[in-house]
Amino acid sequence: MNFRLSWLLPLLLLPLAGCRTPSSPPAATTPSPTNAASTPLRLVVSFPQAVRSTPVQGRVLLFLSRTAGGEPRTQMDWFDPDPVFALEVNSLCPDDLLVFLPDKFKKPDALAFPKPLGQLPPGTYYAQALIDVDQTRRDFNQGPGNLYSRPLRVELKGDLGATYALIADQIVPEPEYVETEWVKFVKVRSSLLSQFSGRDVFLQASVLLPFGYASEPERHYPALYTIPGFGGRHDSALQVPKRKGEHWSDWSTGKKPFRGFEIILDPDVPLGHSVWANSANNGPVGDALIQELIPAIEQCFRIIPEARARFVGGHSSGGWSSLWLQVNYPETFGGCWSTAPDPVDFRSFQTMNIYADLNGFWTPEGQPRPVARTRYEPRLTFVRMNHWEYVLGYGGQLDSFDAVFSPRTAEGHPQRLMNKLTGVIDPAVAEYWKRYDIRLLLQNHWGELGPKLKGKLHVIAGAWDTFYLEPAVERLKAFLDTTDHGGYVEILPGDHGSFYDAEFKARIYREIAEQVAKASPGAKVTP
Repeated sequence: MNFRLSWLLPLLLLPLAGCRTPSSPPAATTPSPTNAASTPLRLVVSFPQAVRSTPVQGRVLLFLSRTAGGEPRTQMDWFDPDPVFALEVNSLCPDDLLVFLPDKFKKPDALAFPKPLGQLPPGTYYAQALIDVDQTRRDFNQGPGNLYSRPLRVELKGDLGATYALIADQIVPEPEYVETEWVKFVKVRSSLLSQFSGRDVFLQASVLLPFGYASEPERHYPALYTIPGFGGRHDSALQVPKRKGEHWSDWSTGKKPFRGFEIILDPDVPLGHSVWANSANNGPVGDALIQELIPAIEQCFRIIPEARARFVGGHSSGGWSSLWLQVNYPETFGGCWSTAPDPVDFRSFQTMNIYADLNGFWTPEGQPRPVARTRYEPRLTFVRMNHWEYVLGYGGQLDSFDAVFSPRTAEGHPQRLMNKLTGVIDPAVAEYWKRYDIRLLLQNHWGELGPKLKGKLHVIAGAWDTFYLEPAVERLKAFLDTTDHGGYVEILPGDHGSFYDAEFKARIYREIAEQVAKASPGAKVTP
């Protein structure tokens, strides 16, 4: 580490082996009127022996926000991200001091968003540090064992300011899931993923019980496997009974057209959203689901263990996942309902064609390429989102695509489709991605897949999707319209989620119930 402050050198130099005797970190100070003009800005991060006695290795994040109240680390907004800075540490010991200095963030490849620390507008900010050491979660705010500080008010004046101590004495706990009358949890060790990762890896799901499950002990039910979108987890099932409303009233009284289990899968992996696709970086997650998790769930509950009664659905990244699972395991599921899926045709990977475009940041005309919009105008660009993820570290939405679709480097990282700092697209990586291009996969293998998928594909997107996802769905529709696939692909008025209202959800449940009845003559469909 190259620290510029001679008075800090004795404290900052780490020993070659082990940790030194703890010393007290500097107290937060405010510059006095006499020295404010010449005092350099120093944000000093440390963690005490009491919360962790061993050295840490990982990324240390510094979050800054202009908003008082709350925690800057949890106030991240995709469309308008607050400033964040990062430093990598190899062996930071308890009570060692890691100093964030403006000089550390002036190079073009510095871990600084959206600009160097010394170039932020002067004024009052709220600072918070997080030490990301967990290797099991995508979200550093949920990573068990991660350390973070309490928010601290700071005054920034370019390269000047004061010394502020950010003591990471808070620990992210391991989450606890408490079962209820309606919601149960399943957690199984995956042999496939544990062998791939060289550590124990567990698969998780929540199980929402159907009406009558306790009172009709001889009855077996169909199951809908639901996959949350990016950032979603299986524990969202706990919120279903709390929301009340018509959906829960119908479910808990048996009036819902689909009377069966709803099982919410946990797609979270350290590199992002697994989308339940086998990959060079996340491992054989699809096979682990089919061979390990689903059999374990069906053994624990009275689920009909047959494709005619097993369905899959999801929204956004979960929408892509459900379609991928149906296409790749066509005889495991009896139908998929994929809504607002991530790009299903990489010629329309949001606003780029990865096979033809040279740069993911800029159009051929030199304009910034948007990645998100309102109904009428762009809101976020690829260059900004990539830069933000570059600072935060692996696990963001764009990083998640690389983790699933890309080959693995010799160092064990996903190869980038586009350079995070320049946007240049790697054509070799784009070629590798073809194996995950769902429209291309269907087109190339329709002779084999078509008969197995008859009547099982249901894909819906909004006409002005927030993340430009409907052009790829339109391309998928153009291909499927040339076949007799028996399902449907629809574009409805709305953005990424507005079409997905209560009426639309009721329609989906009705269609699944009809699919159950169609595959199982004599089965009852609730009127």
